[in-house]
Amino acid sequence: MKNLMSVLSSVVSSLALILFFSQVSWANNPEPISLSVVAFSGLKIRSTPGVEGKVLDVAAFGEKVQILEQSELKETIEWVTGKWIKVSYHNVEGYVFDGFLTNFPIPSYDFEMTQNDLDVSYPLLAWAENNFDEIEDSDTIERANHNKIIQYLENGILVTREDSDENFKSSLHLTDTKISDAYNLVKTMLLTKNERTVFEEKSVFISNKGEGIDRIKIDIDSPIDIKDLGDGNIKISVISFHEGCGL
Repeated sequence: MKNLMSVLSSVVSSLALILFFSQVSWANNPEPISLSVVAFSGLKIRSTPGVEGKVLDVAAFGEKVQILEQSELKETIEWVTGKWIKVSYHNVEGYVFDGFLTNFPIPSYDFEMTQNDLDVSYPLLAWAENNFDEIEDSDTIERANHNKIIQYLENGILVTREDSDENFKSSLHLTDTKISDAYNLVKTMLLTKNERTVFEEKSVFISNKGEGIDRIKIDIDSPIDIKDLGDGNIKISVISFHEGCGL
């Protein structure tokens, strides 16, 4: 009996050590972070950080890259400010510009996309509701000829829809987000290349503070307004006019 107790004690001690070292190993090697590519032409993976680095591969739109090393090396390409980070993609390791990466789910269902009309008011709502759970009951405000519903989703996301006789307004409030991430998110909801071309041509980039872009207005039939509210908060607003409206 004494020998049996000794064996059991040894087994328990061994299991405890295995569990301990497994926890230490997990803490020292947390789950790697993967981000999705939102550049429709693909994102170049370079041998060194910067546009002069040799191109090793191109990560396709919608595919994921795994982050290996973060960096403080910032750069602005076109109007997008981002950092060069080291990633792994299909066993290729190199550097990419993270201004065209996102941790948001990329729209993939038909109801998350436009219907060849550049109106993202409903796709915006559908994308949020499809990918994020509601964490508390929504608020409803009713006035004459005007309805407003506010939904509270996880990750601090707020969804607002307002319906009146003249128009339908939808808005999405995002936290811990860059304005370029919000712009790219809307762009991924556009069904066709032609829509994306018009979207880019109609985009007006505004810098009220003189330090980077803090507002983008897209002047199309269903106007879009993307605004940096400060502290990593972004609001995307869309107005869709009811058919026959004289405005």
